[in-house]
Amino acid sequence: MMLSIPMSQEQIRSFQDPNRKAIRIVHALVRVLDWPDNVPLDPDPRVPKEKGPVVKKIRASLDSGDGRFHLLNRGITLSVKKAEFDNQANILRLHIPDEEAYGIIDGGHTDFAIKKTVEENRKAGTENTLSQQYVHVEILSKIESELADIAEARNYSAQLKSWTLASYRDDFEWFLKALGDDFRRCIKVSENDSEPVGILDLIQIMCAVNPALYGPTTTSVNEAYKNAGKCLQYFVQGEDTYHFHDMKPLCRDIVRLYDYIRSNWKDAYNAEDETGRRGRIGARSEMQKRRRNRSALATYYFLGDEPVQGDVPVEKGFAIPLISSFRALIEKDRKGKLKWYTDPFAYFDEHGSHLVRLIMTASDQAGGDPHQVGRDPQVYTSLYSEVRRWYLEGRFREELSSE
Repeated sequence: MMLSIPMSQEQIRSFQDPNRKAIRIVHALVRVLDWPDNVPLDPDPRVPKEKGPVVKKIRASLDSGDGRFHLLNRGITLSVKKAEFDNQANILRLHIPDEEAYGIIDGGHTDFAIKKTVEENRKAGTENTLSQQYVHVEILSKIESELADIAEARNYSAQLKSWTLASYRDDFEWFLKALGDDFRRCIKVSENDSEPVGILDLIQIMCAVNPALYGPTTTSVNEAYKNAGKCLQYFVQGEDTYHFHDMKPLCRDIVRLYDYIRSNWKDAYNAEDETGRRGRIGARSEMQKRRRNRSALATYYFLGDEPVQGDVPVEKGFAIPLISSFRALIEKDRKGKLKWYTDPFAYFDEHGSHLVRLIMTASDQAGGDPHQVGRDPQVYTSLYSEVRRWYLEGRFREELSSE
């Protein structure tokens, strides 16, 4: 897709990233009447709520026609393959391939509000009221390898306020109590806390493993990775709509299992396969891409009395799909309480090598991009099916041997 946006030279500035020379950053003020109505939303982890209060407030600001919209709204951030400005024609051209790595990273609500407001004003013949309204657009090119971190950071501020607000309403108290004091001392539940593990990350894990939220045939389970805000909504839903409280007996296991999987990722991948060949996780490019917070991502707080420091950071886009497959090992007992079919830690010890390699094969197909792996519903479906099949086959063998 090639988008052409008319604008004056005075309304655009371009910079080279001082630390990553391939990346270019363009800042532009685009008249809202000239904003394209077909910019893809693929990289944005938050889907715009079309009738929500955010869109309503943005539209009210646009309709005011006061010429201050670009000052009052934080704007739109785009990932593009290439951005070029034609000085002769005064046209900004954006090359946006039809791939998940390109499109709106942040500002989906603003994009939607502009499109709807312009559309309705044009139908009513009142578009002149928008002639002085501009939107600030930040355009980033060649950021494919940084996309996951940028998208998470750009969208995290709103989520942070949401989960802090929820903590004030004590919506997390049952969960923290179920985890116990030793786990709780490591969990950050508001902006000003200094603990290392954010509760929103744990909520995403709980969503990924919740069999009441995502059943065997559910294709939207990738929400657990790509939409932390949605996970929060599910978790604090009134009257426990999605039965998170039923998971109380499993909470500690699930949180510890997430650390256990990541801390053993390297050994699982490097173990011998059926042919006797070993993997080399350290040689994989996706394990070298992260530069910032490598040590923090490879620190595990729920494996023992003291934090365990690993040497290979495992991205959330890999770990969330894998642990999500373990919901296939959860059942209800005769009293209606949730329990594990089998010890999940022993199960990972036995099958973890296969599961990790399935994830890394998916990474190969995604060009080594953990963000794409975490967003791919087929990855979740395949892993869930494999966990269920391996368990049932093992159970069948046990029954035969006992006869």
